[in-house]
Amino acid sequence: MAKAEFGTAKYQSKKLRAAGLQKLKFYCQLCSKQCRDSNGFKNHLSSPSHIKKVSEIHESGDSSKLIETYSTKFQDEFIKLLRINHGTKFINANKFYQEYIRERDHIHMNSTRWRSLTSFIKYLGKNGIVKVQTNDESNEEEEGFNLEIKLIDRTQTLNAYQIKSGGNSLEDNDEMNDDKLLQRQIKRGQEMEKDKDAEKSKTLEQLVPTSAPVKLTLKKKKTATTKKLVNAFDENESE
Repeated sequence: MAKAEFGTAKYQSKKLRAAGLQKLKFYCQLCSKQCRDSNGFKNHLSSPSHIKKVSEIHESGDSSKLIETYSTKFQDEFIKLLRINHGTKFINANKFYQEYIRERDHIHMNSTRWRSLTSFIKYLGKNGIVKVQTNDESNEEEEGFNLEIKLIDRTQTLNAYQIKSGGNSLEDNDEMNDDKLLQRQIKRGQEMEKDKDAEKSKTLEQLVPTSAPVKLTLKKKKTATTKKLVNAFDENESE
């Protein structure tokens, strides 16, 4: 099929359609390419450029890391737009998601670790990022359409924490905790020094003689007694 010539009405029509929002299921997040229909998307998946990127990711083993990167970007962009457009007011989750996907180059949910909008909203509510409530008046039966979300105001949380902690800010409390920790370490060091000094003095007392007078006991040496020898012949001579 021949391409439309530049400047013609058909060319302008195709250009406008390409610039608009296409179906999300025909978008390749890995290649950042939007296809118009299923046939174009199928051709893209079998293209050498796409196959090369997929093989490189499999060989490097970074597939899980890539999904985590897309998930982080998706969450950051989602929360940023929610803060800008609605602040801390409740908004239907699906309605706001339609606002989010109007941006052509947004991170698509099918490239993240969340398989549905409901699972993503539950994750945000579980981690205290948004407040989630169910709209019982909604007649929508599809999952996720009756969820209302509101961004949690961190300033209110900080103010409540400051009131609870006696009017000190988080930085002041951190400094106080650091000072207390430092004081405990100094006190512990001083106690250890005292223990060392006590051990040293105890050792010196054992080694150095005391100033008390030393008593010496002298024992008299016993002299050996010599027996007088008597000559037996002297007696005979005197007779």
